[in-house]
Amino acid sequence: MKNILLACIFLSCATLLADSVSIYYLYDPISDRYTFTNQCSDYRACKPLYKSKGEVRHQKTFKLKPGKENGFDDIIQRASVKHGVDFHLIKSVIFAESMFDTKAVSSAGARGLMQLMPDTAKELGVSDSFDPEQNIMGGAKYLKFLLKKFKNTKNALAGYNAGPAAVVYYNGIPPFDETTAYVEKVSNFYKNYTGKELW
Repeated sequence: MKNILLACIFLSCATLLADSVSIYYLYDPISDRYTFTNQCSDYRACKPLYKSKGEVRHQKTFKLKPGKENGFDDIIQRASVKHGVDFHLIKSVIFAESMFDTKAVSSAGARGLMQLMPDTAKELGVSDSFDPEQNIMGGAKYLKFLLKKFKNTKNALAGYNAGPAAVVYYNGIPPFDETTAYVEKVSNFYKNYTGKELW
């Protein structure tokens, strides 16, 4: 009985230690490969596996008025055609990310309609994340990249929220509350727009 109790204590401690270990990744864009590690000596080279996008902060005067969500349909349509991404999927992501607030900023620094993080925006060629055209075009381009990479809409959406490295590491939707809720939220918006299931 004593040995069993000690084993349980040991396993609990091991679990706690495992949970507290930070996972980092290094990405090689040429080979499109990720290397994962629990040690990082150079934070310019490796990044944390997961970082929450944080809470979205809206303009003080912002209100989602009836019809506002249709105000960007022309840009969304152009982005849909240009990048080959479902119009309603882009729109659902915008709703989930910012509720159509062009000036929305998250506590982690994500900006604009599709809540692009500064590094991601730079990679996508977006110079002004608060410009609706640039933001939506950049976000749709990123969605296209994720859909092509994972060939699965659920995983692509998880990657949009948590980053593609986390999806690769967990071989699917990462077990983060924020991410699982986000995927479900986008799915619900899509169904409301189209009357169809997203998957």
